[in-house]
This record gives sequence, C-alpha cells and structure tokens, in this order.
Amino acid sequence: MRNLQITTRWLNKEQKTLKTTLEEAGVRELRQGEILVEMLAIPMHGSFWLASHPDGIHPRRDEFMIDDEFVFGNGGVGRVIQSNADAREIAVGDYVTVFGHVPCEHYDCYACTVLHRYTECDYGESTIIGHGKHSYDGSYAKYVVLPKYSYEICYRKHENPTIQQLMPFMFGFLIADVRNALTRHADSLRMRRLLLVGSGFSGLIAAYIHNRTCPESRIFVLDSSEERLAVIKAIDPESIETYVLPEEIVGELNNKQQSLGFRHELNSSIEDIAKKMKTHFGGRGCNLLFDSSSGNTAPIWDNKNILSPSTHCIPFGFGSHYILLNKDLIQFSGLNIMMSRGVGNIRNRKEVIELIKAGASAFIEEHLIEPAIRLEGLEEGIKYIDEMHNPPRPLHQVGHAYIIPNPNFNG
Repeated sequence: MRNLQITTRWLNKEQKTLKTTLEEAGVRELRQGEILVEMLAIPMHGSFWLASHPDGIHPRRDEFMIDDEFVFGNGGVGRVIQSNADAREIAVGDYVTVFGHVPCEHYDCYACTVLHRYTECDYGESTIIGHGKHSYDGSYAKYVVLPKYSYEICYRKHENPTIQQLMPFMFGFLIADVRNALTRHADSLRMRRLLLVGSGFSGLIAAYIHNRTCPESRIFVLDSSEERLAVIKAIDPESIETYVLPEEIVGELNNKQQSLGFRHELNSSIEDIAKKMKTHFGGRGCNLLFDSSSGNTAPIWDNKNILSPSTHCIPFGFGSHYILLNKDLIQFSGLNIMMSRGVGNIRNRKEVIELIKAGASAFIEEHLIEPAIRLEGLEEGIKYIDEMHNPPRPLHQVGHAYIIPNPNFNG
C-alpha cells in the first residue's frame, strides 16, 4: 500500500529554511496495539503554518526537525482500515477522531499513567504525532498509523455516518485542547470578562466554550482581520465586541528587529484597546485572558493597562517571544499566568466527543467549516500550502482551510 504525505524538510539546513511538499511513501506493517486510519477530513490550523513556515520560525523548530523532516498533523477524523489493536476496543470500519498525544513507556510516570496528561510527562518522553521527537508521522496524509491513546472512537461501523456527520470531529483535538486550557484552573470558570487575542480556529472555539459555559460573560476580541472578527462576533453579537489591530502594529510585533519609535506606537494602541475593552466590561479590566494567536502578541497585553489583579492569563499560542513581568505586574495580587498544552486527560477527550454529538457540531459547521476553504484532495492541499508559502504570508493573513483527502468518500 502506498501513502501520500505532506512532508516538511530542510530546504537549506545551514540557513534553517524549510520546504513542504507532497510525497509518496510506503505504509509499514502494524505493531501491537496500532491501527491504520484512512484520513477523511484534516483541519489546517495555526500550529501547522507556524511549524512549516519556510523561515523556520517555530520556537520548537529543532524538535520538529530532529529527523530532518516531519509529517505534521495531530488532528482530523478518519476510518479504521487495518487494526492490530484489541478487537474488543476497536475494529476495522470504526471511525476515530485523532487526538495525537502519546504517553511515555515508564510505568511509574504519574503524569502519563495516572493523570493521562501526556504533555506533562515526568520524564519528558511523551510525544505528539507529527511533532518531532522521533514521533509517529502525523495525519496530513492519505493514511496514518495511530498508537493506543492517540485517538477516540466517534462512530462505530454499524452507525454508518455520513461525511457531513463526520466532518465536525476533525476539530475534536482542538476543542479538547482549548477546553483543557479554559477548565484547567477551576476559578477560570467564574471569570466573566474575557479578553481574547486572535480569532482563528482556537479563538473561535474559546469564545464558543466560554460563552456557553458563562452565558452572562462578556468577550472582547483582538485581531487584524475584520473578516475573522465578523465570524467570531456572530457567535453572540450582544456579548462579544471586537477590535481591529492595525496591520502595521501586528507586522512590527512579528519582525525580528522592530523599527525606531515602534514602542510609542504600540503604547498608543494599547491605551486605545484598554479604553474600549473597559467600556465593554463596564469600566473594569479583563479577569481572563486567552491568547490564541500564532504571532508575537504578548507585548500587547503583558502590562497594567490591560491586565488586572487576579487575572488568569492563558498564553495558548506559540508565537510570543516572551512574557514580561515588570515591576507593575509583580504587584498584581492573584495574577495567574498558566501555560496549558495538550488535549487533557481521557475524560476531557471523551467528553468532547459527546459535546460534538450533543450540539457543538452545529457551531463547528457554521463557524469553523463553512467560512473555511475546502481543499479537495491532498494535491489541492499542497497547492494551497505553496500559495501561502511562496512568498511566505504573515501568519495572520493565512486563510482558514481544511483538506478532504478522499473527495469520493460517501460514508
């Protein structure tokens, strides 16, 4: 059996530049506990564009490139076509949501064997498929080999789901990731004033989850794309207000060397953001911050104009260079900066499956799938990647998209 994989490798190793192509490869025999999945729908989200960027800008670039190449993808939905796993748990013809996280092999790892929070592995040996560290190839492919714990069943074979029923589950991993971040600290659930930075896939999901969990909350969203902000505001026009970040500010933040006088321009923008945000929050600052941007956006919010004492800050995106705790923020009692990575424990993953079936699928279809670009086949996928990479588009200008590797699948 031959496979097609979207593969990123060195273009110039000395200059640390990357090239992404569609390549043919074989499919190895399955080891004990593994399944082979035919991918049916794959979302192209910010982490891919960051990891595959031709200039090699991902902060964990060297981890991704430890084998000089990687096949990205830790999400999507697919159908099991071969299995060497326990037949009592999964069978050929079942449908799975890819979550991508794999525990280490140490019996005494508390994080992996008890908590099932693999990204917090005691030994630092857990992996995410398609994310380097000698991990399994990812799901940006026609077929993918999945080990135990890296997926959850969304439908059994006899349920005969249609592709329309299956497609929302391609976002299962991302919903679990965002939900894990927002619920990790119990007090975050009582926060009613959310400042959301970025309105990509993760930002949309964060707004939806927080709006449904805290119906009386208010949300203020920052992004440079008016189109994306319109989509996120439509979730709840009364409680969500938006702010268009100036393109030149976003561009400068992401430059390696910022121009003279930029700090003055940034401070002026921060003051304007703070004024409009506090108007939306009834004169108060935010008490929950979720930064889902893939750009260097921490300088917008790591200051006393934006944050308040007891604010919970969740830097969810990967693009910020650092978070500055200056003398003002050090005095903010209760300020909580919490890193959250990964899809959470088994309970969170299984609950996400049920949430999608219970009604979240309607949100996913309306706000994540319909506005995105549908790419029919991996060949169309690589054409879109080439378009975004040549020349490299700023990450905030890359359009939402997803790939249907087998356009002929009818369920």
